Amino acid sequence: TCLRYKTFSSPNFDFGLFFGIYVIVVYFIRMLIPDIESFGPDYIIIGTIITLSSLPLLFSKLSVSSAILKSSIGKAIVRDCFGISEKTLIKNSEARKGKGNLMLFLGLVSGTLTFFIHPLKIVVFILLWGILLFVAAAPEIGVLLTVFMIPFFSFFSNPTIMLCACLLTTAFFYTIKLIRGKRIFKLELIDGFVLLFGVTIFFASVFSAGGENSRNSALVSCALLIGYFLIVNLMRTEKWLKRCVAALVSSASIVSIIGIFEYFLGNESSKWLDPTLFSDIRVRVVSLFENPNVLATFLVLIFPFALVYMLLAKTKSEKFIVFWVCAVFVFATVCTWSRGAWIAIAVSALVFFTIYTRKTLRIFGVALFAVPILPMLLPDNIINRILSISNLSDSSISYRIYTWIGSIRAIEDHWIGGIGYGAEPFKKIYPYYAYAGIEAAEHTHSLYLQVLLCLGIGGFLTLLMIVFLYFQKCSEYIKSPENMTSRYYTAASVSSIIGALIMGIFDYIWFNNRVFFVFWLVMAIGCAFVRAGNNEKDRKASILDDHQTLNKTNLTEKEWYYE
Repeated sequence: TCLRYKTFSSPNFDFGLFFGIYVIVVYFIRMLIPDIESFGPDYIIIGTIITLSSLPLLFSKLSVSSAILKSSIGKAIVRDCFGISEKTLIKNSEARKGKGNLMLFLGLVSGTLTFFIHPLKIVVFILLWGILLFVAAAPEIGVLLTVFMIPFFSFFSNPTIMLCACLLTTAFFYTIKLIRGKRIFKLELIDGFVLLFGVTIFFASVFSAGGENSRNSALVSCALLIGYFLIVNLMRTEKWLKRCVAALVSSASIVSIIGIFEYFLGNESSKWLDPTLFSDIRVRVVSLFENPNVLATFLVLIFPFALVYMLLAKTKSEKFIVFWVCAVFVFATVCTWSRGAWIAIAVSALVFFTIYTRKTLRIFGVALFAVPILPMLLPDNIINRILSISNLSDSSISYRIYTWIGSIRAIEDHWIGGIGYGAEPFKKIYPYYAYAGIEAAEHTHSLYLQVLLCLGIGGFLTLLMIVFLYFQKCSEYIKSPENMTSRYYTAASVSSIIGALIMGIFDYIWFNNRVFFVFWLVMAIGCAFVRAGNNEKDRKASILDDHQTLNKTNLTEKEWYYE
């Protein structure tokens, strides 16, 4: 039977077919053995699904690679999302010809192992192994997968560890490529300061009041900063950068939709709200994050990139889709009821459209005259929430102000070297300076005060230098871009960082490690677009110089080449 099967089938599908059959066989064997507990129905369901999914190409001569390329969805994912060319896929498929017997054997072994291991675990392991092979071949794919998975790491018990594991794995394969001379590493001035900031974080944990917890926090942050260097050194072309942005925006869109469903279907809760002032607000959504302010910061950082798609949309269907993507971003941000996020997303959008066209400021000036009629257009709970920004009786506002005062007191005594990195030193030192009843604060509720208190004046100035160099680099490129598309993406990155820095006035936005990573990710995307554009400019200038040299010497192109 096997010989006859091998005559007709594609060897690439041996594994799936025999794995599925043996899962079913093992299920019935367990049922026939009286002294062994039988499996649940999920075993036979999984085995049946695997077997049936292998049957369509049972008598086909197509390889897995060819089957993927015949599928429009598979082709879009492999070619457009991951940037893997058809030639590469077919070449790898041809290299695996003649290994059908090996795949058959592996299918038999894997199916037999389900006697001890749940088949779903084996399937997950196989998928992860396949992904690992893709990342080993192209570390850029590891970056794309990590970026897309940022919010979905919440499904794991420790999202930060999973994020660090993905980054370090990608960095490992990138380093191998670097050693083999197949990738490059370039360190610019701003990169040097980012590296210095990471070193400052590490040494702040060494001389810290937080002990081991502080060192662990510093190591996590340093691992996340690796993501910045992966972006600027791996995403070296506009195509790869666009894929990275697409992964970020699509991931955030799913998060926004989940948040909207949570608002309408979730249970009412007064958590994170002053019930005496905001009894008309049902719930503050968190989606896949732990806190509404964390979700709000995440959306603020990504929203300007959604605006880029609005400008670049050409067909009616694209404009329709992009409009609703932007709408769910805004609505989800509103549902977080984060006043700082509302200000930040409005300012970042204003900055983005001002860079796009100076007419934005005129339109904004005219729109200011419409402010008095907003109470008639917006719901009362939104108006009340906006007006409460200056209301000191709001427990959230007063809590922040007293926390700031206590933090400034602590900074006066520790501004030179800081108290150490992480939450642990803050918990130990801050209560000595806090107002009565505010001792339990987890952080300063301000990015700038937190950095100054934890890292000292050196770390604070390093961060300011990074921000200054970043804005200088991006603004120079925006004035004379290589093309308008890269200009829009760079403007979106600038707008995102401005929005995040505005939110940093009211909250310590880096308290969540994934938001910390997204902040540096967005900054890296902006720097990478500038580098890609400048490299293209240099390439064109070099070609122009070569042609001018050719004309001056009056040599033919062939003669000039040998000369």
